[in-house]
Amino acid sequence: MKAPPKTLAMALSVLGLLGTREVVAADLKQHLIAAIDAPDGRSDGGLSGRMAEFFKGQTRSPAPVRLQVRTLRKFAEAGCARLEATLIQEDVPTKDGKRIPLAVRYELNLCRDGQLPTEGIDLDAASRVFSGESRRQ
Repeated sequence: MKAPPKTLAMALSVLGLLGTREVVAADLKQHLIAAIDAPDGRSDGGLSGRMAEFFKGQTRSPAPVRLQVRTLRKFAEAGCARLEATLIQEDVPTKDGKRIPLAVRYELNLCRDGQLPTEGIDLDAASRVFSGESRRQ
């Protein structure tokens, strides 16, 4: 099943905001790091601040936004994990006038210092991509 383009755009926007050092995603980052630190690997709570307002603006619903995060796996690198985050909002209007619950789920790799883990990354290939070299050279 394909996700609607708007849902994909929202998920990409959220991931983009996580990569910034701005306060916009500070509340979201706190929940993600809480899941990394939690003994059961989970964090669940309300999302507030500018990130919640951004999400509400995209969905056109004033309903509260909830965030559930669970750790899918820990990396060998201390404080780093693969996380699944789900943004949940009830009472989201549809084009045909109905109101439905909406959940946007995505996965990401994250370390508690906010950086990406190096485990599993081919650093030689990544450096070629970023330097503009061809794979065939």
